[in-house]
Amino acid sequence: MDAVIYGFGPIGRLIAGCCLKKGINVVGAVDVNPEITGKRLNDFGIDSNAPIKATLDFRGDIIFLSTGSFLDKIFPQIVECLNRGFNVISTCETLSFPAFRYPELTKKLDFIAKENGKTVLGSGINPGFLLDSLIITLSATSIDIDSIKAVRCIDALKRRESFQHKVGIGKDKFEIEKLLREGKLTGHVGYGESVALICEAMKLNPDRIIEGQEIVLATKESPIEEGKVAGMKGWGVALKDGKEKIRVEFHSIAGSEEYEEVYIQGDNEVKWRSTGTKGDLGTAAVVVNLAETVVEHSPGLIKMSDIIPFKPSFRLSP
Repeated sequence: MDAVIYGFGPIGRLIAGCCLKKGINVVGAVDVNPEITGKRLNDFGIDSNAPIKATLDFRGDIIFLSTGSFLDKIFPQIVECLNRGFNVISTCETLSFPAFRYPELTKKLDFIAKENGKTVLGSGINPGFLLDSLIITLSATSIDIDSIKAVRCIDALKRRESFQHKVGIGKDKFEIEKLLREGKLTGHVGYGESVALICEAMKLNPDRIIEGQEIVLATKESPIEEGKVAGMKGWGVALKDGKEKIRVEFHSIAGSEEYEEVYIQGDNEVKWRSTGTKGDLGTAAVVVNLAETVVEHSPGLIKMSDIIPFKPSFRLSP
């Protein structure tokens, strides 16, 4: 299988390394950064002589695209990839369940993918796995589910610099609030998409899906100056008949304990907890491990809920 890395930042470089481990041939990378263009992968410690170009001047089977979080911004790039004959896996968070925010673009993208006979999937560690696909899989031992709550907690200081910026680490609270209002800062993206994936896979038709996030300030015990922004807590919730049926939370806070925790209430209760997952490497590994599935799948825009075999159901009031 021949692959192209589209977006050769920190995540793209990890994807390239994972491809080599997996036996996927990386024929090249695309990036518009003039400090990167013209170099080769081995200039970045990756055991490959493949070139990095500013344009998509390659042939291959699949593109790993990691250039943005919002589908409306990267839509032209995906279309370019499809028209050039590539299947596409993207780490774009809102592509994981695109109809949640972009119903019209979803229809257009599905049409273009089918017209080209290619497949498009949005996935990664979160959304894509920890707060959706993993939960669906852990629910496989139940027939009737009453409710689900899941929390992912990370030490934001262990993440790449761009992620720390996204959650405001070390900044003044009022500055971050202003940037959030202006849309110049996003915090984590994808709470609603994760909830929508679970709902679709488990046949829950929610009355509403809501999401939100709040700034967390550093305390005396924090590695960040007291009173400065230590990170954010965010959530996505599915409401049905006035009740929370699904709640997922993501805490990205400097110095925090790292873990994932899932609690499934139903006819076979499950409580599961990890010691934390490396998010950046996890994102790269998830998309690389999905490459074969995407290439072999029937054409169109697909979601993780389409390819997970388990379909447990929620128990609803009569």
